[in-house]
Amino acid sequence: MINIPNLVTILRLCLVPVIIKYLLAGDQQKALLFFIIAGLSDALDGFLARRLNQKTLLGAILDPIADKTLVDSIYLLGAYLGLLPIWLAFVVVGRDILILLGFLVLVAITKKIEVRPTYLSKATTAIQVTTIVGTLAQIPKIKILFYLTGGITVLSGLHYLWLGLKLRKKN
Repeated sequence: MINIPNLVTILRLCLVPVIIKYLLAGDQQKALLFFIIAGLSDALDGFLARRLNQKTLLGAILDPIADKTLVDSIYLLGAYLGLLPIWLAFVVVGRDILILLGFLVLVAITKKIEVRPTYLSKATTAIQVTTIVGTLAQIPKIKILFYLTGGITVLSGLHYLWLGLKLRKKN
């Protein structure tokens, strides 16, 4: 069902090509501006879904797709442009692929669709976003964030793997 929160999420997806355009043009300031707008839309869609009592399965699926499309495209393009380390892009995108594949396997086994991020996953997203903002804002000494982001991302991926194996044994 399309509702206001889902439209906001779709808007976030539509901002991805805009951000990519500015990154390719070398305009990190405009890319950062639109990335911040996308981040605010992420907070807004969740707030509206709760406030208007408009949580939907479509929203539960679209929201992480929009988030991952936004973050992963910036990590991949950032690595290509030399703004972010290649190894970090592989870690971030690899974790998301692992989570997606695990989710698909669990849905096939359990026939249930449950999308619930963990606290560690939320912390991972926060550090990944902080790294993007710091990189686009050209903050000096950002490299420490690369290692912190990589470490937390790996931990989160392992945590999801452990949770998935636990759920699989249960069913």
